[in-house]
Amino acid sequence: MDQHANAVILARVSSKAQEDEGYSLDSQLKLLQGYCQNKNLIVIKVFKIAETASKDQRRKTFHELLRYIAKNKVYHLTVEKTDRLTRNFRDAVAIDEWLEKNENRRLHAVKENLLLHKNARSDVKFMWNIHLSVAKKYSDNLREEAMKGWAEKLAQGWLPSSPPPGYMTITESGKRIHVPDPQTKSMMQDIFKKYLEPNHSIASIADEMRLMGITTSKGRPYFKSQVQHILTNPFYIGTNHFDGRDYPGAQEPIISKELFEKVQHKMHGGRPIVLVRHNTVLKGLIRCEDCDTLVTWQLQKGRYYGACRRRSDDCKKAKLLREDEVETVIVNMLSELVSPTQEIIEWVSDAMRRNHKEDIEERRKLAASIQMQIDRIKRMDDSLYEDKLAGEITPNQYGEKHQRFNEELANLNNKLSRLEESFTRQLERNMAILKLSQKASEIFRAKTPDQKRLIISLLFGDLTLKGGELIVTYTELTRAIAERVFNTRKIMEEE
Repeated sequence: MDQHANAVILARVSSKAQEDEGYSLDSQLKLLQGYCQNKNLIVIKVFKIAETASKDQRRKTFHELLRYIAKNKVYHLTVEKTDRLTRNFRDAVAIDEWLEKNENRRLHAVKENLLLHKNARSDVKFMWNIHLSVAKKYSDNLREEAMKGWAEKLAQGWLPSSPPPGYMTITESGKRIHVPDPQTKSMMQDIFKKYLEPNHSIASIADEMRLMGITTSKGRPYFKSQVQHILTNPFYIGTNHFDGRDYPGAQEPIISKELFEKVQHKMHGGRPIVLVRHNTVLKGLIRCEDCDTLVTWQLQKGRYYGACRRRSDDCKKAKLLREDEVETVIVNMLSELVSPTQEIIEWVSDAMRRNHKEDIEERRKLAASIQMQIDRIKRMDDSLYEDKLAGEITPNQYGEKHQRFNEELANLNNKLSRLEESFTRQLERNMAILKLSQKASEIFRAKTPDQKRLIISLLFGDLTLKGGELIVTYTELTRAIAERVFNTRKIMEEE
């Protein structure tokens, strides 16, 4: 077999319009294979790029083709037209370099009657450059039109791309818009709050999202870099960040600006720590409201003293905090959670269970919404199969779309199965916090600094410094426990 007769075919359809006009993959292959047969070329491989291929997939296939023809000593590359091969000068340079390395290599653009090689005449190379320019003009025009559409969508307050987790895309009045996803909205709110807990980091939040079933559109868990991008995405507070600029968004914010800013401050506000010499209980837990900086701690004469960065006059006048005094305040507040009777604990437990039962209706709505999406995709998949049988789409097109539908179905079924688990896990967490509240004042004294910080983060809300005064607040759950315990003690004292 003459190796110099080896040929590779590249067939490509770029738009539905071209498919309708008869430029299908099958018709291109028939044309190119007939051409190779007439020229006594031996086709050893066919590369195909379907209509639905993404930009990344198209580039991947192009580079696979270049590697293949270089490695296997292919001398003939056959395409229908120049724009079937490339629409940018960077790829054209790669083709030119391939041709220049061996005078026996040929590029065949069949419909343009173009045969390009190293020693081709100047007018042939001139026509090649003209075809390249026309192809690039077509590509640039498509991008311009797309950018006009993006600009108009951004002007109307909508992001021209997929939304982050916590949102879903719907069609309203013929427009694709983003609305809170009833299934993942509350989960993402919890994710932002969890990140502020002392023991949580980007890595641990990625694990939390995986356990909650929050995944990419392809059902894969988020990487740490993706989680960091999510936590810094202003989309959650109503701002669309696109192409390096911020635009006012029309979507409903699901994260408060205050919470979002706290997350940004934790992620970017602190100075890098090279060496941690002291593991203080209260590090990273107390923020000064006057200068908006964290209280840091230093060991002096056997005691830890804390201070903010003293950027305001009120801060400069304030005394240093003593760690042991702050711990005394916390222990006293923990003692206020201890119920004098078991009835209070049972009352709170019953209230939690009642709230959990009330959530059943919300859970049912979420499950119904997911099931509707599953049924819709199944109908689309059935219709796709009918189109394949009728010959309206190629087998390759069917295979790619069918695979995408299967991935979406797997993701939705996974969410549906985790729905009950997420609600149950929240009830179990609240029950565990209730149980902890009754023993926290006792065990707090014996725990390590890391364990004490965890107790504080679970049972207390904000610890702030204002005008030199320390303000410690309970969480919503522990506040309800404290109020019930206080009222019960008051009644018992009166009796």
